[in-house]
Amino acid sequence: MSQPLILQSDFGLSDGAVSAMIGVALSIDPSLKLFHNTHDIEPFNIHEASYRLYQAIQYWPAGSVFVSIVDPGVGSQRNSVVVELENGTLLVTPNNGTTTHIASFLKINSIHEVDIQKHRLKNHQDNYTFDGRDLYSALGAKLASGQVSLTEVGKVLTKDELITIPIGTFTQTSYTCSGCVEILDVRFGSCWTSIPYDAFKALNPILKEKFKVTITHHHKVLFDDEVVFGRGFNDVGVGSPLLYNNSLNRIGLALNQGSFAKAHHITPGLDVEVKITKINY
Repeated sequence: MSQPLILQSDFGLSDGAVSAMIGVALSIDPSLKLFHNTHDIEPFNIHEASYRLYQAIQYWPAGSVFVSIVDPGVGSQRNSVVVELENGTLLVTPNNGTTTHIASFLKINSIHEVDIQKHRLKNHQDNYTFDGRDLYSALGAKLASGQVSLTEVGKVLTKDELITIPIGTFTQTSYTCSGCVEILDVRFGSCWTSIPYDAFKALNPILKEKFKVTITHHHKVLFDDEVVFGRGFNDVGVGSPLLYNNSLNRIGLALNQGSFAKAHHITPGLDVEVKITKINY
């Protein structure tokens, strides 16, 4: 019985690229259960690809197979990997930093370097710019359908051989916690910070308590005001800001029925700094 195969890319859906990957996978096993994580990642944004995998992969059934292609180095000598998580879920991806959040926050069982000559689609040896179709989707389908075992992927690598990229960090004192706006909850415009909820809890917050929140980018102040901490968005009035614990146990900033990011002209980045200060301490 095949495992779910979940695709992620920065290809969008405006042309046939994703359809071609689906076609390859179904040609290998027509009974595959195919799903999509997202294809709306900003082009070339490896950090976003890494975060979106972390956001979703841990909630899929054990043994699922993810394929992620955000690959500005396509056609180069960069290698590719299959990462096995503790529960047996697999990720097929270029070794370019896409695995950073998973390697930082989840447990990895093994890493295999993909033997490209062995697993690349036949008759596509001279195509160098669509490994999503010619390598990753094909290998993902073979893994999900059981036609290829993990040991047949290629040689074993160590965790130190995974390429990493910088991701959001945090600091805290007895009355502050600081981090960055690491990513957005895109559709609703909430800013998801790199500050873990546990770090914020060390400030001993109570519901409806106000905190001073300052957001800066290269010393330019984007937001500086008192914000209520709440369980849900309707703990404040429509259009009012809110501090909350997001679905990944990170501190988020939202507007009730509005976009915090648009209202304050905030785009995510490791250099978009957030500082939360307890007012009454």
